[in-house]
Amino acid sequence: MFNKLIKSTVFFLVLHIYGACSPKTGLYDNLMQGIIAKPEILQLHRDSVRITIQGAVPLVYLNKDSKIYLYPEYIYGEGSLRLGEIIPFDGAYTKNLIDAKVDETIVFPFLPGMEKGQLVLKGMVEREKGTFQAPNKVLADGLETTPLLTRYGQVLPDQPIPDIGMYILRDFEDMNRTETREFYIPFDLGNAQKPSPVFPVAFSDYLIKGEPGMKINKVVVTGLSSPESKDNVMGLAKKRSDFVAEKLKMSRSLSNVRVESMYRSGDWFDLRQLLTDYEGITQEQKAEVYNVLLNGSSFASQLASLQKLQAYRNISRDLFPKLRSAKVSFELENTRFNDTEISASVFALLNSSSPLEGFGEDHLTYAAQNALKLDEKEAIYKKLIELFPTQLSYNNLGVVYLNMAQRELDVRRKNILISDALANLKQANKIKPGSIPLHNIGRAYLLRGDYFESYIAISEASGMEKEETNDFLNYNEGLRGALDIINGDYRLATIRFNRTVENESNFFNRGIAYFLSEDYLKAMENFEAAVQADRETGYGFYGLALVAAINRDRDAVMENLGKAVERSEYLKQRALNDINFQNYREGQDFINLFK
Repeated sequence: MFNKLIKSTVFFLVLHIYGACSPKTGLYDNLMQGIIAKPEILQLHRDSVRITIQGAVPLVYLNKDSKIYLYPEYIYGEGSLRLGEIIPFDGAYTKNLIDAKVDETIVFPFLPGMEKGQLVLKGMVEREKGTFQAPNKVLADGLETTPLLTRYGQVLPDQPIPDIGMYILRDFEDMNRTETREFYIPFDLGNAQKPSPVFPVAFSDYLIKGEPGMKINKVVVTGLSSPESKDNVMGLAKKRSDFVAEKLKMSRSLSNVRVESMYRSGDWFDLRQLLTDYEGITQEQKAEVYNVLLNGSSFASQLASLQKLQAYRNISRDLFPKLRSAKVSFELENTRFNDTEISASVFALLNSSSPLEGFGEDHLTYAAQNALKLDEKEAIYKKLIELFPTQLSYNNLGVVYLNMAQRELDVRRKNILISDALANLKQANKIKPGSIPLHNIGRAYLLRGDYFESYIAISEASGMEKEETNDFLNYNEGLRGALDIINGDYRLATIRFNRTVENESNFFNRGIAYFLSEDYLKAMENFEAAVQADRETGYGFYGLALVAAINRDRDAVMENLGKAVERSEYLKQRALNDINFQNYREGQDFINLFK
């Protein structure tokens, strides 16, 4: 490899020396006359350019003492890129030789500034008498970079930074914002009053401390009585309720809270509630008890039937005493879900290493979902993963890292953030495979520039969706179609966009796909739809200018290009180098657009 590089360098030096002084240079003027490039206009695919150099060197130049070297080179701006060496003839001459064939495919990377450039072929003939240079031949002038217009959420110089990726969202709209806490205040058998302290210790503590994030909206006291003969006294349940309600109204903790009083007697409702979690009898016995309590007969008749059951002894011993009480129900409002400062509050607690008392999974999820800043979201989702490692928490932290990487200028830091995003997104998909984590994995690879892996993940995400018209599939297919354009599959891209959301960027991308497929009528229809969807981006107008340039409609080019460059500095700079407008650049009307 090293010897070849030295040889190539020496040849170029000799080429310039001999080319400047040799009187026989004109002999090789037609050396490369039969050699062409396909396609004639270079085209960008992904991040590289593919070109095939074909043709033949005429027989007249093929001699036993001659070796012919061709050096393709892409020259742009102040730089150039040498693309190797082609040897169509190495001196092996035979009588049957007609010409020296050239058929070489070259792939070279796309670099900034290559939009305006030339693919030049340099020729050199090495003979015993010396080295001779043939005139350079321009094989292609300019580079078609229209695929770079494809929009997939990338950062553009004069546009707001778009958010990328999809969070898994919880719907808190229908969540029950009210909760109930119940306490039983016991009474002695047949009694409706109590000496101090009236309330048990746990109940008194609750009155004083309450619950973090919970506001007491209302208190309902329900007086009860048991079926026992000494407790089943008319008016006893009401007296118990009134007694407890009056004591609660005197509590400073409930000074602004409405306290309601009610009672139940001659009713089995509360016993049925207690039976739900009672384990003192078998399931068969519990079924017998329920049959009695729900048979629709009178309270006295039901009591008599219960007393005949084997289970009566246990329930009278364990459950009847709980009915000698007043039940206090606290109606609580979950204020965490109404606090507009919840995200900032949780973030502050995390930063200060304070305990998150009163914050459950729902609270943290709500806080992270409504946080406006990425660093707040990051901190809360990391805490969620620590406490509740779910698909949602891992996926959403991955999306946070995606958007941090989207905004990062330092390449090293950006790559670290992309790796962090991938690690969390893959864990989310491991916990529960889903189309949203796969979509985000595709986004991460796309941000890294790995189009192959990105396309695989995005395609798998679409494959997991069974309904052809669901919102996710419509969104995902838009990104998949954009990747098809980048990959050079323009026809396939037009099919993808038939399944996408109809918005400005998808109309524009579909127009680009049709434009590159040379279906200019449908391209124009979609660019017009893009303009109708959003005139302010300028992209739809730029697309219409591209179609007008193909149709050689100068007035339409100037009108639409003018509207595009007026709205976007990015499109303005691009138009100056766009090969599609090369036939218009010298005109004063074109120049006036950029003043």
